[in-house]
Amino acid sequence: MKRIRLLILLGMVAVALPLGLLQGVAKATGSSGTSVSISPTADFNTFGGQLDVQLFVRCTGGSGTAEVTVTQTTPDSGDPDAMGIGSNPAVVCDGQTHSVGVTVTGGLFDPGKAYAIADAGPLGRQAHAERWINIFVH
Repeated sequence: MKRIRLLILLGMVAVALPLGLLQGVAKATGSSGTSVSISPTADFNTFGGQLDVQLFVRCTGGSGTAEVTVTQTTPDSGDPDAMGIGSNPAVVCDGQTHSVGVTVTGGLFDPGKAYAIADAGPLGRQAHAERWINIFVH
């Protein structure tokens, strides 16, 4: 009798285990499947008035957008602190990872560290990323 109970229990575990693992995988990838990462470096032009930031975006659904905000504080920036915003309305969302360029304007940036925030992908399913970047003169 104990052996039958043990076999039944093992059978139930064998059936439940793969189902639970599959559900975990689906949750780990997220329902939108959208991801964004920010390149660790950016370069400025127009005497620091424009900053070029590179993103890597993967999404589905045809097309999407990318928005980037960069903040640079003293001592890396001059006084006052620099902050700029940029967007790219032409993100390709075909399930592949694409390089996306965003030109950020609005601040006078200097070479050094800055903090970048990015949101990219189809409207309502955008992914979010934040990181410290290094600005250099190209």
